[in-house]
This record gives sequence, structure tokens and C-alpha cells, in this order.
Amino acid sequence: MTCWGTGEGMTSTGPADCPDCGGSGVLPSRGVLVEWRARDVERAHGRGDDESAVHVRWLLAELRNARRALTEIIALAHDVDDQDRIAQRIRFVANRALGTYEIVSEPRAPERNASTQ
Repeated sequence: MTCWGTGEGMTSTGPADCPDCGGSGVLPSRGVLVEWRARDVERAHGRGDDESAVHVRWLLAELRNARRALTEIIALAHDVDDQDRIAQRIRFVANRALGTYEIVSEPRAPERNASTQ
């Protein structure tokens, strides 16, 4: 919406790369956007040795560690048979948090027959 796909936005000093797409004209993946925003927060609030900066750096490190762990979990779940319902659910839940793949529909749990309960 910022550059309407042109990759450029107007500033008071003239045209500049769009801050949302980095000048490419298309939005990057969700993972890239998260990292860009994390770096923006780091630059704005994570410098110095005051208590707030220490907390910001810690929180961003935790965010990055969690995203790496979820990425590894998705990769491990892909090594399991595609028909495995638990692996499917793990992949879906981890991907929902990461946004790595487009979500078509959430896998549904098998329906239970009342006579088998």
C-alpha cells in the first residue's frame, strides 16, 4: 500500500526506496518482515546498557530463538509420513506462528463415531 508496487515512495527530499518492500515492489516473506521489524526495534530501543535496552535485546533474542526452533520443528515434521495426523498438526501449528507457507485450510481431526466411543 505504501508504494503501490513501484518500489518507491515520495519523501520531502524526493523519491526513496519504499520502507515496506525495500524497493522491490513486492512485500517480502513474513519471516523477512519480522526480522526487519525486530532490527528496527533493536536500533530504536536496544542500544545502550540501560535496563530497557537489556530487556529489548533479551526479548528479541528469545523471538529469534523461538522462530528458529519452530522452523526446525516444521522441517522435522516433514520427515514423517505425510499421512501422520500428528505430524500434519505440528506442521500446521508451527507454520501458523511462522507464516512460512500459505495456509489453505486447517487440518481437521478425524470424526469419532458415537458407537466407537
